[in-house]
Amino acid sequence: MNEINVSRTPPSQALYQALLTAYNHFNDTLFSGALPPVIFTVQRQKDLLGYFAPERWASPDGERCHEIAINPTHMGQSRVIEVLQTLVHEMVHCWQHCHGSPGRGSYHNKEWAYKMIEVGLHPSSTGEPGGDIVGQHMSDYPIENGLFMLACHSLVREQSFTLPWIYRLKARNAESTNTDDGELTTPGEALPAPALTAAHSPGKGEDFQLRQLEAREPESYLYATYSELLPNDTFYSPPLSKTKRKTTYQCPSCLTKVWGKPELNIACQDCNCLFTSA
Repeated sequence: MNEINVSRTPPSQALYQALLTAYNHFNDTLFSGALPPVIFTVQRQKDLLGYFAPERWASPDGERCHEIAINPTHMGQSRVIEVLQTLVHEMVHCWQHCHGSPGRGSYHNKEWAYKMIEVGLHPSSTGEPGGDIVGQHMSDYPIENGLFMLACHSLVREQSFTLPWIYRLKARNAESTNTDDGELTTPGEALPAPALTAAHSPGKGEDFQLRQLEAREPESYLYATYSELLPNDTFYSPPLSKTKRKTTYQCPSCLTKVWGKPELNIACQDCNCLFTSA
């Protein structure tokens, strides 16, 4: 394993500074600077690409601060523009909390939907054209030549934006539709996560990535996955948990289901027949 170069910016600082750079850029270009400072967290939560949590943090002086979280697995398995999509999605929730009227619970109302369209993201219950623009669990897609797309291009071209550290562990299943914790958080959009086959050893990625970017137009970085940008040993799958190695068995008569270890020999006494693997 390669050691981290101590002369470089510390990894935590570099990662959070990149998120802050993107947040400030979108705040200026899409929200006219109307959003307050937030605290970023990087959290692995099942079925969440990101979330906004109002006033989740407090200072000893009594100040309150909102939180925006990004799922690092999403960062590693998506196109760069999709990560920025999640960020702006949560920024719209922040805007609505500060300047509008959020829906009850995690409901995405018309005010939220219209603001999304205004900043260049079209809300959709399916993540594709034709879906509902309001609802409990919402996705979105970029509007062609909209403000979001223009802001992303200027972020990369003018500020040389890049994510300096990428989470290596692959999710077993692609991050799916958004759900929230039902209280203070609001979900990010659901985006298709491409299958990844590439990877590298820690410490090589940043230099390799910069070499890749030098060989392509800056905007094309937005549409690349990190499997295209990083060497062939970066990403890896987690070992299969023993607690999840269970088989579903079903009675062919009454359809009762049970779960147990593979190759169990069990019978339904009510129906006097053997369970079969479902």
